[in-house]
Amino acid sequence: MFNKKIIAWALYDLANTAFTSPFVTIFWPLLVTEILHGNEFHLGLSVAIGVFAFGMTIPVIGLISDNTNIRKPFIFIPTILMILIIAILPWTNLFLNLILAAIVIVLYNISLSIYNTLLPLLATDKEMGKISGFGMAAGFTGTILSMLVAYFTLKLFETDTIKTATGIKAVFPIIAGFFLIFSVPLLIYFKDEKVRKLKLSASQIFFKIFNTLKALFRIKGMLPFLVHFGLFSNALAAIDIFFFLYAQKEIGMQLGQFIILFMGQSIGACFGALILGKLSDRYGPKSMLLVSTVAWVFVVGFFIASKNLATFWVVGLLGSIAFGGSMANARTLFVFLTPRDKIGEFFGYSQVVNRLAAILGPLIGGLLIVNYGYNAVLIMIMAFIVFSLFYLFIVPDLRSSSKA
Repeated sequence: MFNKKIIAWALYDLANTAFTSPFVTIFWPLLVTEILHGNEFHLGLSVAIGVFAFGMTIPVIGLISDNTNIRKPFIFIPTILMILIIAILPWTNLFLNLILAAIVIVLYNISLSIYNTLLPLLATDKEMGKISGFGMAAGFTGTILSMLVAYFTLKLFETDTIKTATGIKAVFPIIAGFFLIFSVPLLIYFKDEKVRKLKLSASQIFFKIFNTLKALFRIKGMLPFLVHFGLFSNALAAIDIFFFLYAQKEIGMQLGQFIILFMGQSIGACFGALILGKLSDRYGPKSMLLVSTVAWVFVVGFFIASKNLATFWVVGLLGSIAFGGSMANARTLFVFLTPRDKIGEFFGYSQVVNRLAAILGPLIGGLLIVNYGYNAVLIMIMAFIVFSLFYLFIVPDLRSSSKA
């Protein structure tokens, strides 16, 4: 059904979830708060610094990638550096840990931005939703696998709650190895073709970045889409960082229980990406994105109203399905909005806008938790999602790629 390049591309999505799931959502927050004696504000500050640094570097990298047709080094050099840092992170003090984690966030987002630009090279317009959903589904499969690897690593150092400092530290080099193994197929099967020499000076690069950024905002529907996804990214960034700590402190879940829950939610996200991604080929990515965003409003509303464990499981599953669908369809909709000859640059700029916008979620969220508790951050998340929904309505309902 899919050729080797598409499978290798999807496997990289599987690989990098070792960073987004075990690392960001569970083990790095645990390491900082329970072993290095930091707090939620430290987590939010580190993420904000990393996101800001990424925003300053990716426009140049995206422009160079488009003008030279070179993508592979911009995926694999950051990936290898990130893997090395993750492996050594548990054996640092709090200050160095937060700095290195910020660097890892920069490297992850650079590799992901360029990785996303491979999608239109692999899929036709009619298959864009399906291939994007397939990649997302592979990513959520990677979440399940990486969480299983983390779970069995913890079991080697088992106590009643399977949470020990030694076990938590041991997970980091293991998930770094997981990331490396599943990144290899893309390295083997994807090659840069029709590589060109960069003919731009430094001043020309920055002048072109300025003009291209203006051009990005002139595209019909692009500004409301970026505002929508920037607001939505704030909500997701806060959820990513604080989800496990919320489940542990507010719901009373143990680490082992949460890992099982998270794997179940990953299965839901996998189905959400596949089903809603496929449906977008028929009904359009905007329609499916609207469905996912409305579902998130209900999910966060339930989390605010109830701290019941059973409700947390059921509603969390609904949220995971919506999450999978929203990620797959947001990527497809952005591809349809973007001129093909600017895809690398514009993906980079979209990441800049969205990531810089998403600084507020973790930073304000950390402050709210430290000062007012977790219900305050849930209200903040709800506000971001509701406002994002208003802007999504303005985005045009595109069903094919822009040729402008």
